[in-house]
Amino acid sequence: MLETFPTNRLGSRSGKRNSYFALLAALAATLAASGAGEPSSPQTIPELRQRIEMVLAATKTPGAGIALVGRDGPIWVAGVGIADTKQNRPVTEDTLFRIGSISKSFVALSALKLQQEGRLNLQDTLRSRAPEVEFNNPWEATDPIRIVHLLEHTTGWDDATPQDFAWNPMPELTRREALAYDPGSRTSRWRPGTRFSYSNLGPDVAAYLIEKITGEKFEDYVARTWFKPLGMLGASYFETPEVHSKLAIGYQPGGEAHPHSNILTRPAGAIVASPRDMANYVEFYLHRGSFRGIQLLPEDAMDRMERPTSTYAAAEGLAIGYGLCNYASVRGNWVFHGHSGALPGTLTDMEYLTNEGVGYAVMINSEKGDALRQLENLVRAYLLRDRKPPLPPPAGRVDEAQMAEYSGWYEPITPRSESLRFLESILGLTHVTSGNGQLFLWDLTNGKHAYVRVTGRAYRRLDNSRSLALVGDHTEGTLLQFGGGNTFRRLSRFMVDLKLGFALTTAFLMFSSAIFALIWIPGRLFGGLKAPPYFSVRTYPLISTLCAVAVVVLIWDVSGNYYARAGGPIWSGNLASTTSILAVGMLAWFAFDGLIRALRYRRSPISRLVWWHCFATSFALSVWAGYLVYWGLRAAFALYVRAAFAL
Repeated sequence: MLETFPTNRLGSRSGKRNSYFALLAALAATLAASGAGEPSSPQTIPELRQRIEMVLAATKTPGAGIALVGRDGPIWVAGVGIADTKQNRPVTEDTLFRIGSISKSFVALSALKLQQEGRLNLQDTLRSRAPEVEFNNPWEATDPIRIVHLLEHTTGWDDATPQDFAWNPMPELTRREALAYDPGSRTSRWRPGTRFSYSNLGPDVAAYLIEKITGEKFEDYVARTWFKPLGMLGASYFETPEVHSKLAIGYQPGGEAHPHSNILTRPAGAIVASPRDMANYVEFYLHRGSFRGIQLLPEDAMDRMERPTSTYAAAEGLAIGYGLCNYASVRGNWVFHGHSGALPGTLTDMEYLTNEGVGYAVMINSEKGDALRQLENLVRAYLLRDRKPPLPPPAGRVDEAQMAEYSGWYEPITPRSESLRFLESILGLTHVTSGNGQLFLWDLTNGKHAYVRVTGRAYRRLDNSRSLALVGDHTEGTLLQFGGGNTFRRLSRFMVDLKLGFALTTAFLMFSSAIFALIWIPGRLFGGLKAPPYFSVRTYPLISTLCAVAVVVLIWDVSGNYYARAGGPIWSGNLASTTSILAVGMLAWFAFDGLIRALRYRRSPISRLVWWHCFATSFALSVWAGYLVYWGLRAAFALYVRAAFAL
């Protein structure tokens, strides 16, 4: 049954007063029940709503759409908070949110339906179905790209770039026009069908194939085949006047509104939907392809959607991972399925438990991931409040002979964006050891965690939150692969020492350059420190150090807010990626020039210690600058040129 409760309109004074009292009461109840431990599970819908309001208030998130669903239908569908702060418009069960990458699921559902009708096969090759689509796969003769690879993110393609996401194309851009924008990005970086790396490009190409097979515009096919039968009356790919009147405004972390923009890879992330729409969508999954008595897709097709097949890990029997645009996530031994979505100003997650017959969708009009996580924890706790979690898979002992083969150092080799490979290859360095019947993984960012053997080469973390496969195929070296995650290749200890040693040495030289500057800059300004002709030997390493710090800060900022800050040409007003390019360019200029100047003035009357320090700093930063230019700057400049003349 659908439980409805009056929406609290925060615009009135009495509404505000009642809301404050409700929040205080919920806070007191939570503290009383939890003591010093974790907060207790909400026991009623009113309590759940109060706890949601507390999260929104604490995280300064304007509003949320909530859909809780059971086998008998919706349990609670509602809006909480504000959809538009300027107009003080509240969120309701019919408010539309941008659901982002959950849109990809409709590409997979459409492909599965066409397969059931005998009109395509997931094993069909892309070349045979659409020879006109440009892509580059060096292994095409032996390992061609197949439709399944497009939907399981195993093509080896880079993800769409920040520039792609920031570009605002015409609303009616066709799939063929979108595919012509940047065909060079569809280049396989490894053998297709072996490693997972999330890419928005694959589902977009699959949507083009569906258009070609059906003879319909993809968005029209989805509306006729899925939206209408599922009663998703508000769902749309386009911002029509009707959609605009119901759409929740997306907000940046600082509270600034995000203007609506169209998406180049529209099938991969452009759908808007309401909590009421999402409740019907979750119900469809709980009933295994059936909705209100009508079987829209066979149950075995739903099972196939949830099962990864085209990775090394899947070949080792790992069932946890990414199927056909459908994640499997282990949360407290519960194996949830579903998908999440992120776009500028909005975050969404949809998950369900088939065996338990419950699921949910949570949507917020903010980019605050912590707010979404807290809301998800609350709704999961409510849905599972009276249920005992299942036991994890039995823990077996590590095979020591097996571990002798796989122990050692590893580096990640499947970056989502190739331009960030340099960063991941260092921060992701991982050491694998074994002892007391367990496998241990240690890395620079997550610390040390224990894994136990499930079967064969399949492992799970001791807390059952992650799954891991030791890859038996050694064609590409000794590999580890996480379910729906990164792939790691074993490194020699020499290469690890070289990478870490060089990184630490560079960090020390940069730090000491800044410390030394506190001595020689006052000496230059107020003392008798000579300036010509070799003073640049001191200054250039300092300037290149400052540029390197700026590059790190900008990369951190862009990777932490990928969609909002990283895209667009300089004339778009979004300067983060432009500034990144300039910072890398300045780093390269001053590092290389500093190295040349140090060599030129090596016989000048300058302290040998100072000279060697300046030379070493410039040399180290020149190496890093060359690395950055190779992986990132050339690609970024190419994208800017393409963006300037696109369409």
